[in-house]
Amino acid sequence: MKIVSKIVLLAIALGTLLTSCDYIDAPYTEDNGTVNPTDTVVRKILLEDFTGHQCVNCPAAAVLAHELQMLFPERISLVSIHAGYFADLVSPNYMYDFTCSTGDQLHTAFNITGNPAGVINRIYNATVYGKDEWSTIVDSLLHTEPEADINVTSRTYDVGTRELSVNAKIDFFADFSDPVYICAYLTEDSIIKPQKNTDATVGTTPEILDYNHMHVLRGSMNGTWGEELTTTATTGTNMVKTISYTLPASDWNVDCMHVIVFIYNQTTGEVIQTEEIKLK
Repeated sequence: MKIVSKIVLLAIALGTLLTSCDYIDAPYTEDNGTVNPTDTVVRKILLEDFTGHQCVNCPAAAVLAHELQMLFPERISLVSIHAGYFADLVSPNYMYDFTCSTGDQLHTAFNITGNPAGVINRIYNATVYGKDEWSTIVDSLLHTEPEADINVTSRTYDVGTRELSVNAKIDFFADFSDPVYICAYLTEDSIIKPQKNTDATVGTTPEILDYNHMHVLRGSMNGTWGEELTTTATTGTNMVKTISYTLPASDWNVDCMHVIVFIYNQTTGEVIQTEEIKLK
């Protein structure tokens, strides 16, 4: 399946320069009881894109990731992880710190040696793929049956205290003898800061001074590796998990932020299912 076309690529490249912070409108669903996997539940994908504002090839990778998201609406959650030497601060233009401790830990754990690099659903012990491999891997995973569903039944955010709480209902459609963990990551869109670039189809070279950084990982609500949801699970099992977090005092724009909730097999590390909602 050939996913990338030149025309679409150019169109999306121009779109990445827009400053709207809500082009991803992940579904906000209400709990309606037991889910039948043969109805509307589909497998969703977590694509973690390791990047950096000094990575000259990373804007083209971001375009490809966005194109995949547009081709498969509401089925791919993107996390842009700024870590490693490409994320270092350099005067005068590259002094905004996109990094976070969660991103640094993932960068080390997945042994990222260069950017752009992608980890997709953390399959095969978090195998790292070059951007030219992303389409094939994503397409193959999307054609597999879902083994669980995550339904975010509610979320609350207190503007005054910056306290965020998310309730997620998980339904299992397969048996798991290994522990299943749950994570909730925070991302932010529309951070307009400089980015180095060598691809003229994406933007100006050798840098884009008003680059629109999307899906930037800000941190985790419950730790880099999350917390145990259950030691085992059987088909038909369902449970509800509440995750709470207080956003730090910072320049984060909560109107442009998303919560990405995912569950994974703690033994293999592979992501089982993902869901994404707006923070507000």
